[in-house]
Amino acid sequence: MPKREKTSSSWLIGIPLLAGIVAAPVALHAAGILALSGPSALTLLYPFVEIARSSVLGLPIDIANPAAQWLMYLQFPLYGLLMASLMRSRSLLTAFGAVVFLHGAGILAAYLLAHWQNPYLG
Repeated sequence: MPKREKTSSSWLIGIPLLAGIVAAPVALHAAGILALSGPSALTLLYPFVEIARSSVLGLPIDIANPAAQWLMYLQFPLYGLLMASLMRSRSLLTAFGAVVFLHGAGILAAYLLAHWQNPYLG
């Protein structure tokens, strides 16, 4: 008996990408509010921005600031694109778990870089 292919509509695959595009302006508004709480609150929302701006990596400021700006706008649409590509071969739960794992790994890396830069952080 031939193996049955997993069928899913192409417009259902595009929903995570659309959700990532819609989430980007909401996250930018939340970042404006979280900036008042300090840098660690902003790191929870945009960990890859903090990684790009870290002085431990040694990126010149001419490259680090534009890269951080681009990451701020593209982080959530890229999460949606990752979910959409994973949903083609895996389940929704696996795709969501991969995005949560990637975000958590980014937060961990941002905190490790911050402590490597300044070991006296509390």
